[in-house]
Amino acid sequence: MAIRDVFDNGRRAYENLNDRERRLVTILAIVLGALAVLVPLWLITSSIGDIEDENAQIRDVLGDISRARVELAQREAERQAAERRYDSPAPPLGSFLEAHAREAGYSAPLEVTDQPDQVASGFTKRGVRASLRGVGLRTAVDLMAAVENANKPVAIDMIQVEHFQNGDQYNVQLGVIAFDRQRARQPQAEESGGEGRTKVPTGRAGPPEAE
Repeated sequence: MAIRDVFDNGRRAYENLNDRERRLVTILAIVLGALAVLVPLWLITSSIGDIEDENAQIRDVLGDISRARVELAQREAERQAAERRYDSPAPPLGSFLEAHAREAGYSAPLEVTDQPDQVASGFTKRGVRASLRGVGLRTAVDLMAAVENANKPVAIDMIQVEHFQNGDQYNVQLGVIAFDRQRARQPQAEESGGEGRTKVPTGRAGPPEAE
């Protein structure tokens, strides 16, 4: 009954209005009705837009995670491949360079000077300085490429080129280093004067990411 009374009172109040007031009330009712329909639609649309934005952000994050996983796996594979280079010691650097120099076409004697060994972080760093005199530029480049592409823990750490003569003749000095991994061996007892002594030799060494 209360709701019916409210409607009856509203109808009587509307009938008591003049034409101008009725038009204003009608316009107000239309505006309120439009707002009652449009506001919920706007809220729903805005919520859907926010959800879509969040979903897009989630997809971006998942994409970044996926790409990072692939990149990490690639880096791990590269690290393991680099580690495998140290499974066997690098050859003596003098004979190593002599062989590659001959293959590159350098027939003159190769001047090689050994550098002091350095030990750090479980690796031994060996180094030499090699001098090539009157060598062609292409021959020198082929030699350096052979050293860098060798599947050994060997690298070039210094290059010095001098061009004192006309034509394709250069004096080239290369600094080549190798890393040998130190390998601990089982202690062995040695007899000396009736007493047992323990000697622990170590092998060569070289760091995967040193220097």
